[in-house]
Amino acid sequence: MCGIAGFISLDGRRDPAWLDALGRTMTQSMAHRGEGSCAPYVSDCGTVMLCATRLAIRDRSHAGDQPMTDPTGRIVLVHNGEVYGSRSPAPPLWPRRTSCDTEFVLQQICREDEPGPALRPLDGMFALAWHDTTTGRVVLARDHFGVKPLFYAHVDGGLLFASEQGVLLRTGLITAEVEPEEFVLRSWIRMDAADDHTWLRGIRSLQPAEYLIIDRPHLRAHRYWKPTSVDEPIEADEIRAAFDRAIEQRSVSDVPRAAVLSGGVDSTAIVAGLTANGTPIDGYVLRYQDGIGGSGDDVTYATEVATRLGVPLTVCDLDQSTAASLVPVLPTRPMRPLLHGAELAMHHLYGTIAADGNVVVYSGHGADELWGYQDGRYFPVVDPLAPTYIHGRHYLTHLLHADERPVWARLVGWMAQELGVDMTEVTDRVWARTMDEYRALKTASPLKRGRHHLMRRFLVYVNDMVDVTSATFTLEDRPVFQDVTLTELAFRCPEHLKDTNKPGTHKGLLKAALGDLLPESVRLRRKQGFPSPADPGYVRRLTELADGIGTPFGLPPVPAALRAELGVGEWMFLASTSAWLDHLAEFTTDPRSHGEQFRPAVALADPGQRGRS
Repeated sequence: MCGIAGFISLDGRRDPAWLDALGRTMTQSMAHRGEGSCAPYVSDCGTVMLCATRLAIRDRSHAGDQPMTDPTGRIVLVHNGEVYGSRSPAPPLWPRRTSCDTEFVLQQICREDEPGPALRPLDGMFALAWHDTTTGRVVLARDHFGVKPLFYAHVDGGLLFASEQGVLLRTGLITAEVEPEEFVLRSWIRMDAADDHTWLRGIRSLQPAEYLIIDRPHLRAHRYWKPTSVDEPIEADEIRAAFDRAIEQRSVSDVPRAAVLSGGVDSTAIVAGLTANGTPIDGYVLRYQDGIGGSGDDVTYATEVATRLGVPLTVCDLDQSTAASLVPVLPTRPMRPLLHGAELAMHHLYGTIAADGNVVVYSGHGADELWGYQDGRYFPVVDPLAPTYIHGRHYLTHLLHADERPVWARLVGWMAQELGVDMTEVTDRVWARTMDEYRALKTASPLKRGRHHLMRRFLVYVNDMVDVTSATFTLEDRPVFQDVTLTELAFRCPEHLKDTNKPGTHKGLLKAALGDLLPESVRLRRKQGFPSPADPGYVRRLTELADGIGTPFGLPPVPAALRAELGVGEWMFLASTSAWLDHLAEFTTDPRSHGEQFRPAVALADPGQRGRS
């Protein structure tokens, strides 16, 4: 886990001193993502700047520092994440100078003429940017699942990119603005990454399994991978072999390691798999206190598993006071309001893990989206050509929150009305934008299409949430189940084999494959999420917090009848939205805003030089 950033001029040469100053500011803004950094790379042609901060996991020597260049000097690379290997192994192009994964990625890039063949076989999580000094081409790329983020924005005559949106804002080259329509749409969708838009105007997110080619002045985006959907029965031993390989690949580390151990199927299998191959690991479990919600029996199951495996276990207690104090603080990291109580839990848990000296943490994110809770109740469950009354569109536009979360729906509807946003237009856009990934998978199975939507939308939301919370404490989170080989098996497998809808059959096939790693109590444990807390004391605490901060966007007070219905989730959303908007205002009132701190010390080259490499 590192951080990368950069600038590509689309209209000609820039002053090298300006580019260097910009790079140093961006590096400083993401210092929490790594323990060290080097000087930015500024191209001789004056059109490209790349910079990085490095969290050294393998080969902690300076030989692995970034930006990294191949022996010929042709390719310059910055890399965020961890690449464990390739599914198409090939001999090295030059004798390895390091044992770190950045040099491995650099060799893969140098081996291929086009990005797709270089990226497709990589095993791992990554966001990459590289400059071909011969052709002038710059490529930005993101891993298959979107575990590692990469944001970009068009600025005056150029393209700015970074691992975090806050790094883009710190440059002063873009203005922090919120579009009312986008705010209402994303609030309505709530926990799905709708598409490449973000909560901020003009900032885009590179999508999973995509790369962006910049051949000045042209930009082209391509998708290099998506799973193939067929219905072929797979055996439990195929899944187990892929899981064991994923564990082995992710066990390599030169720094201390920990694992989130909730006592569920996914985290238990991961910790058991790591201990089986001799990887030293400490377990951590979160315990909610004072009625603020969560899976109340996680500690019981986690303790049983840790005792069985001989793994030290730390219980991290989260109480009302601590949780409430985080609500106005955390939105400054993901650059959006808080939509899920998990953000508070993750922040508290990762903080404890890091304080104990750990650097790598293992988690089970992705197992549900690929192997569980897709039993016909998650939208959409029919083909898009089916009649509207049984159509996913009807669910999305009429039932998504109106039936499932009616108070949330009424709150968002009230905010839309006050902001002058037409909710009909919003729900139409929800349909159009979220359904792209449902349609993208070529299959007649509505369940597999829904599975693809889960992987490309909800899982991306989860990954972004995990990245910002872990990066806050300079941690690298390794989600074992987000593995390409495991995922291709999941999309090959008929959906009915995963869950028969009978008691105790949730993730039945996965449990069969990992059976010897799981105690019987874990195999029989019911699936639990994060229940909405309803403790009156916690509701009062968040109500007072929201009232103290003020209504978002300067809106009038919430109507009394609606206010009386609001619960923890709605008050958390209101308070965090106001805190987030106040934070954004800091970027527009900074006297150094709009790039004044990077105003070139000398004039740009004469017009005759602009556009040349």
